[in-house]
Amino acid sequence: PPTTPRAREGTRYMLFLITFLASAYGSDICGSDTGFSGAEQAVVCYTGNFLTKMLTELDAGNNKTAEHVRVHLLPYLGGSETLEALVKDDPSDPTCKVCYMDNSTYTGLSGLRNSLPAEQISAYDSVNVCYARLTDSIMASLPKSPCGVWLRAIAMDPYDQVVAMMKKIFAASSSASLCPST
Repeated sequence: PPTTPRAREGTRYMLFLITFLASAYGSDICGSDTGFSGAEQAVVCYTGNFLTKMLTELDAGNNKTAEHVRVHLLPYLGGSETLEALVKDDPSDPTCKVCYMDNSTYTGLSGLRNSLPAEQISAYDSVNVCYARLTDSIMASLPKSPCGVWLRAIAMDPYDQVVAMMKKIFAASSSASLCPST
């Protein structure tokens, strides 16, 4: 947890911003009008909570590298286990989950996760998503600059962009979890 007054103030601002953006832009993606149901809807809701926020920021002119988004998306999609790893993981450990430590990122992403109702978090967690595969699929679907470093905003509403992206991802997978069949 942040220990300096400035760090605590920054964390409070980040939580406020995340909560505001999640409530303003993340709610529709969890509605019944997405065209998804069951496990797919659980994944779309949880994933969309992050993606609609990020895409809205991108559309507002906030430049983001693909790597910046990836290192935040992976621990978010991994749920509580990977979020908790953000406060203890060591990149020299070959079994690390996220392979870096960042208390501020832990606080922000946990706040974003907890901005969803408990039943939606539970629905997502029960799918047991192969979060690394989902992260890779999402990152491959996001528009990037010609050099691949920067994410690009496109002329599409974030909600519509997430729905289209997830339809494509699910069409290429045998299950909503994106885990290989055994």
